[in-house]
Amino acid sequence: MATSAALQDPRVERVLQRLDQENVDSFQQAVTTGTWSGDPFALAQLPLSVGAETGDLIYLTARAARVTRAVDFATSVGASLIYLAAAVRDNGGGLVIGAELVPAKVEAARRNVDEAGLTDYVEIREGDARETLADVGGPIDYAIVDGFHATDSSWTADGGTSLALDVLKLLTPQLRSGAILVNDNAEPDYLEYVRDRRNGFRSSWITVIPRHAQKADGELVASLRKLPADAPLLALMPKVPGLELSVRD
Repeated sequence: MATSAALQDPRVERVLQRLDQENVDSFQQAVTTGTWSGDPFALAQLPLSVGAETGDLIYLTARAARVTRAVDFATSVGASLIYLAAAVRDNGGGLVIGAELVPAKVEAARRNVDEAGLTDYVEIREGDARETLADVGGPIDYAIVDGFHATDSSWTADGGTSLALDVLKLLTPQLRSGAILVNDNAEPDYLEYVRDRRNGFRSSWITVIPRHAQKADGELVASLRKLPADAPLLALMPKVPGLELSVRD
């Protein structure tokens, strides 16, 4: 259940609980059927959102940091966006800028944000985040860097960098000192970059176990164990569930 003691608005809670269940159900279906694609447009019906546990951590850290301007890449159907927007609202106001490539997910995110009563705190930019986030209009306090990978089999395009690292480098000049970054896809080049102190970040992996993966005998865990080691779907998940939490010097 997507609940945090600090998230007291019943509209927000209803939407987050629904989105969390839809995310669990669709991800489990993808695992059990082997459905996967490197094309984000082919997965327009798969939320691929953060889980409730990660969402609560996003809300709590954003509240503690008094965040008023945040970025959410990629927004998908709006779960992480709602957690951030609720924190911004509860901090007294501000703006969360979402970036999403798939038009169907943009429309779904806007509906979900509206249902949660958070439209006044959100702007969703449709298109390639490497273009739409070039200028967010002011210093960034908090950024989620959780976008789609580049190919079926790898987080990096041939001879290139991951989308996560591309977006991070785009956002870095816009991050204020003390800004918080969250990433849970664990792209190797992204991790290498934020863990290198010469790049101006302090960073650590925080273990967060999603509730749908906590039961060792559960259907999802059993299905994951049956996948071959080179299954494209496994590229989506880090070896240890959680997120990379980074702070800008």
